[in-house]
Formats: sequence, C-alpha cells, structure tokens
Amino acid sequence: MARMLKRTVMLCLVLGLASLALAQQQQPPIAGPGGLLFDPSVKKELKLSDEQLGKLKDSLGKVMSKYKPEFEKFQKSPPTPEQSEKTIKAFHEDSWEAVKGVLDAKQLTRFQQILWQMGGIGALEDPDLQKELKLTDEQKKKLENVFTESGKKFQELQRKGERSPEKYQAVGKELEEKANGVLSAEQKTKFKELMGPKFEFPRPAPPPQPKKQ
Repeated sequence: MARMLKRTVMLCLVLGLASLALAQQQQPPIAGPGGLLFDPSVKKELKLSDEQLGKLKDSLGKVMSKYKPEFEKFQKSPPTPEQSEKTIKAFHEDSWEAVKGVLDAKQLTRFQQILWQMGGIGALEDPDLQKELKLTDEQKKKLENVFTESGKKFQELQRKGERSPEKYQAVGKELEEKANGVLSAEQKTKFKELMGPKFEFPRPAPPPQPKKQ
C-alpha cells in the first residue's frame, strides 16, 4: 500500500510535467529517475560527457513519448491505484533500462546511490535495496506497515491543512526511527555503505526580494 501511494504521487508529478510541456507545445520533458541526470550538479558528479547527455536525452525522450498518450488519458480521467501502480512501474523500468544503456558501471552505481540518498529512509521501499540488505519477509512486512502508517499521518496533516513544518518533521522523524528499528545492526551498517559518499544536493535559490523604494 505504501509503495502504491508513493507511485501514485510520482504519477502526479509526471502528469504535471507532461501537462506543462503540452501547454508550452514542447517535446515531453524528461521525467522519472532519468530526469535527475540533467541536473548540473549530478552531471558534474557523474562526469557525464556531452555524447552521453545527447544519448540520454534521445532515449529518455522516447520513453516519455511512449507513455505520453497514457499520461494524457490519466489527466482526463484519474487512474485507479492499480492503474497508477502498473503505469509507474513500467515507466520507471523503461526509464532505468534507458539509463543503463548509456551510463558505465561506475556512473550507474553512483547514480543509484544518489537516488537512494534522495529517498532517505524511504529508499528502504526499493526492492533492489531490500535485496542488497537481505531483508526477511517479516522485515519487509514490518516496513510496509511502518510506511503505510506514516503515509496516513502525512495525509491527515494535509487534509487538515496543516502548515507547521514541525508537525511534518515530527512524523518524518518517527518514520525514520521505526523503519531503522526494523533493521539489524549489521543491516544498518550495510545501509549506510550502500548509500555511498554523501552527495550535496544544491539548495534552491531564495526568492527574489522586492526592491526598496
């Protein structure tokens, strides 16, 4: 359920990007996991060449074009959780295959680390990471329950129109503590190792200040 909720949120992001592109009469944007590769800081970190960037733009653009009709259909008629689950899973798998076809092994490993770091504790929902950590079926079930419970709390705060960052941070902190509590000491150590060296994500620029009269 938690994974389904996450993918539904991701679908909303994809649909929003597609909508913007259509409104501007441009080619579909590069959405999904591959879109991060065009961030200047990520390009620099992975040492992507102009040739690789060109190939990525072409291959990922084809993936976006493939799913464009379905995204447009979902804009007109919101998908069911099952439909969004299926679409996002296929979209991300195709996007990842496109990325794998361009990046070398070292770049791919670092890119995966960056994606996991972006996900934070939520990266524990990734089946690939769960496999690397050798989670038991019981641990996977416990994590699913933890993420489902926290997801409901976040939704409840949003439903109430809560604007206090501290309230959301409290739920996030609780989620992190409970999710970490599912892991053994050895798995916690392995989790940190798999994340790799810390990647410094660029902070968004502050909003422009009005000129003094």
